[in-house]
Amino acid sequence: MKARVSVIMPSLNMGPFIDAALHSVAQQSVAVHEIVLMDAGSTDETHSIVRKHQQAGLPIRLLEHPPGGPGLARNSGIAQATGDLIAFLDPDDLWPAGKLERQLRRLAGAPEVDMVSGYVCYFDTADTSGLAPATGSRTERIFHVHVGACVYRREVFSRLGAAFDPGLLYAEDVDLLLRVREQGVPFTILRSVELYYRQHAASMMAVSHPRKDSDFRLATLKSMQRRRAAGTLALPLRDFASYLEPLS
Repeated sequence: MKARVSVIMPSLNMGPFIDAALHSVAQQSVAVHEIVLMDAGSTDETHSIVRKHQQAGLPIRLLEHPPGGPGLARNSGIAQATGDLIAFLDPDDLWPAGKLERQLRRLAGAPEVDMVSGYVCYFDTADTSGLAPATGSRTERIFHVHVGACVYRREVFSRLGAAFDPGLLYAEDVDLLLRVREQGVPFTILRSVELYYRQHAASMMAVSHPRKDSDFRLATLKSMQRRRAAGTLALPLRDFASYLEPLS
């Protein structure tokens, strides 16, 4: 529980959402070491909102970063981070209350585990606090590939050789989780919701883009090529369900 957590947050004109995202970090029962906010030239109210949180005591390092996609921004954020543990939060998503306490307790109690994830709750409407899905919101609760639900020991990225493939505009998180499974990084998926994923019209995933499908196919192809080179292509990767924390 004494580990220092660096939160990496890429941002570009996320003013309508970033205030709630930062509040969701500030409300955690375990304080973060720093928030490394990699901003790609926002021209909206993002900077003024960040300054407000800095003045309130939230340890945010606001760093300018050229546009290039979330994977590239996260890589730069990891390089700048000084914490022992790395976590991610996109500025339009939210961390549920108690997330860090649950995941850090799991890491502290299992030194052999290098990464802890959890369920993701997709939602489209926040409640009056702005920090959780509204009662009537359309929601979906699943365990899924999403870096915002995970906390990593920093050494994971050294083991993988790199965090995110900068050549992928989409599916960079899919590529990361494929490499985690290929290399047998030990991790656990908690049976609690560890990310609220906001669905909205301005989201990258909601906007039509020709690279969405092609990047996913490319991430899958690269995985097959790595496994073929290693002689393990015929061996199936462990199913995500096998990483779920055992029922007590």
